[in-house]
Amino acid sequence: MEKIKLLTILLVELLVTQHVMAQTDPVFTLGKEGGHFYFETSVNGVPAKLMLESGVPGLMMGDAFYEAQKEALQLDVKECDEKIRYLGGIHKIKYTAQARLRMGEAIFEGPVKIVEGATDLKMPIQLLHHASDNSSIVKMDLQNNELCVMSRAHLQELVKDATALDMSYNKWGYPVVNTQLSMNVNDCPLKVNGNFVADMGNASLLFLNKSQDNVAKMLTESKVQLKEARDKKGNVVAEGLYAERLTICDRTYHNVSVGVNPFKSLEECGFLGLKFFTMPTVFDFDHQKMYLCK
Repeated sequence: MEKIKLLTILLVELLVTQHVMAQTDPVFTLGKEGGHFYFETSVNGVPAKLMLESGVPGLMMGDAFYEAQKEALQLDVKECDEKIRYLGGIHKIKYTAQARLRMGEAIFEGPVKIVEGATDLKMPIQLLHHASDNSSIVKMDLQNNELCVMSRAHLQELVKDATALDMSYNKWGYPVVNTQLSMNVNDCPLKVNGNFVADMGNASLLFLNKSQDNVAKMLTESKVQLKEARDKKGNVVAEGLYAERLTICDRTYHNVSVGVNPFKSLEECGFLGLKFFTMPTVFDFDHQKMYLCK
């Protein structure tokens, strides 16, 4: 009888321990606005709404937010004359800092950029860390509107049946995946191997960088005619193509539009945007792996 009681106590303690461990991974609830995902949390105790990002070189913070909250933020800022380009234009960086901030129950560690005139905050997920072991592992589940910062102890149970891809960082600190892209456009096969930025700030499925040599060669040799979008003055403001079939990172899509633009400052073949990440995805930023889960 004593052995049964002891076994029961041990099982209860094990279940309680597992439950407590399961609660240690911070989960942020995502909301979608204008094709982008946002989450509400606090930055060093200050309530904040942040846009999900990965294609920015740090925590991008509007100067009005910084001026109103700088006592709580305790940033050691330095003046700078840096500029950064978003899709909406070029913005001036007034101050920069290197910081470790409490982001809800998680940790942000990396550069902070104070942007002149900006009204929002952009949070690069590659700079999030778990508070207990400082690991930088993020699970993104856009279908269920969740972003989770994971401890390393929980990684293997989530990725055992996932597709694993190697990841690196470009000169701006953006996460980059090396893969093959193949497409059928007007029954013409197109193929290119190279690096693609995993860009959470891009609402599209895929953007190609026609300034990149391999992409330019692929488009020229295939003789595919790009479709043009023009403004009222007749100026071309965007280009693209329509693929009957598209495969990238071993995922296949049918009848999709692909943007094509010159990004002269980037060496990558293009950008994987939010419409690509329809499956739960785990980023192990420490070990430079991206896992596409089933």
